[in-house]
Amino acid sequence: MSRTNDSGTAEQHSGTGAKGHGLDGLIGILISIVVGALVGVFYGRTMWLATEGPTRAIARLEKTIPQKEQLADDYQRQSGNAVGEEGDRLQREAERIRGHIPKIEQEISRLQLLQQQAQQNRQTTSYWVASLVHTLSQFFGDIFLQTLKLLVIPLVVTSMICGITSLGDIRKVGRLGGWTLAYYFSTTAIAVFIGIVLVLAMQPGTGADDTFAYVDESVPTSENASALQMLLDVVRGRRGEPGSGMFPSNIFLAASETNVLALIVFALVFGGALTTVGDHGRVVIDFFNATNEVVMKMVGLVIWFAPLGIYGLVATKIAENGGGDAFITELFRLGKYVAAVCLGLALHSLVLCGILSVFGKRNPIIYTYNILRALLTAFSTSSSSATLPISIECVEDNNKVSSRSAGFVLPLGATVNMDGTALYEAVAVIFIAQALGIKLALGQLIVVFLTATLAAIGAAGIPQAGLVTMVMVLTAVGIPTSGIGTILAIDWFLDRLRTTVNVFGDTIGAAVIDANVTT
Repeated sequence: MSRTNDSGTAEQHSGTGAKGHGLDGLIGILISIVVGALVGVFYGRTMWLATEGPTRAIARLEKTIPQKEQLADDYQRQSGNAVGEEGDRLQREAERIRGHIPKIEQEISRLQLLQQQAQQNRQTTSYWVASLVHTLSQFFGDIFLQTLKLLVIPLVVTSMICGITSLGDIRKVGRLGGWTLAYYFSTTAIAVFIGIVLVLAMQPGTGADDTFAYVDESVPTSENASALQMLLDVVRGRRGEPGSGMFPSNIFLAASETNVLALIVFALVFGGALTTVGDHGRVVIDFFNATNEVVMKMVGLVIWFAPLGIYGLVATKIAENGGGDAFITELFRLGKYVAAVCLGLALHSLVLCGILSVFGKRNPIIYTYNILRALLTAFSTSSSSATLPISIECVEDNNKVSSRSAGFVLPLGATVNMDGTALYEAVAVIFIAQALGIKLALGQLIVVFLTATLAAIGAAGIPQAGLVTMVMVLTAVGIPTSGIGTILAIDWFLDRLRTTVNVFGDTIGAAVIDANVTT
């Protein structure tokens, strides 16, 4: 099947790859992930010791003890006001949490010995080399991630304006936007449903070990976050922050804060207005078309650097979390929970492939192969927004989706389409309830379904935004937000998996919308 692109030339749907970024580039990224993982797993512990990892771990655990004491006291007070089985459950929970404190103190003692060992070996060659490897790996990863983020703002603005103006008729914009949002909302709801069914069937929270669970101070609590306020802030913006929300009072400040949603709204209105001014707007349209081509050329340059940057991101992240031993320990501790999330993400990916085959008229295997570079980048960066430049390049050049569809659907998806995050939130919230011994009624499960679906829209495409919106879901069903501490230790890994599914859903949405709306 062929169609005519914006320049009037024919292009095929089944493109096999962009020049210069085909199989060789994909192999390079795969090798970089493997090498980064191997360095992180087998050398990460040494890097962790050489970069004061035990000191950071001790500081975290020392903060955990008063959190545990406060939580146990809260349960103790609540048990005095409760009656029957609920009072007994709260009393048992208070005693169980107090039992964690001696184990935490024992772990602090073990880490203090490691801290002393690290200080004694600080001047040795092996520690000097480990520190150097960590510093260089972090440097390459930071440069790659920052370069991708640098391109997000110009790419979002130019691609959205080019996509809107290429439609020609302003009435088509409403149709395109309506179908895109309908697709995103539908797939997010499907993801949440899959997550709820799986976590109820597998019961991963029953008997879960939360001894070393802690509450990250950067995660808001129920006192400063509510479902209604969070959704209103997404649209209106936070008071006193002129660059936030969909309608900021200062668009330049919004750009400096990488408020992608505001830039999308601005570009949407600007592009729609351009289509109404006739020949007078031609020079402006040509300017944005040319700028968009230049930005995509810059994306190509960044892709050549991707293997080194991706290696740095993977190796550094594993090392910062204690290396391979610590990672494997957490996998065993939360094995059923990790399995539930991974299985849910895999099932949802299969559903997306079915949607692509039926509604997008594409071969899912070929399509997925052509976007592998974007998926691997999403896994490495853990950011939908940072992956956006490569997603657009893969979808347009490799899979031959029209620029008008890719330029509209992908930037919007990187902001509001979070299938993987929504599924993860549903699984995590019910897992926390199971771990705390809280039985959720059917009405509460429905609230989880609705709130997780809506909360995903408020999760900006930045790392670990799912933790922030999870507070919304926990609060909606009355589960203590302190339960988030149970899953924090492994969240950095699951964040990468759900981001990959988020990007997968975005890229499939571009093909589906292209086949049914803009052709």
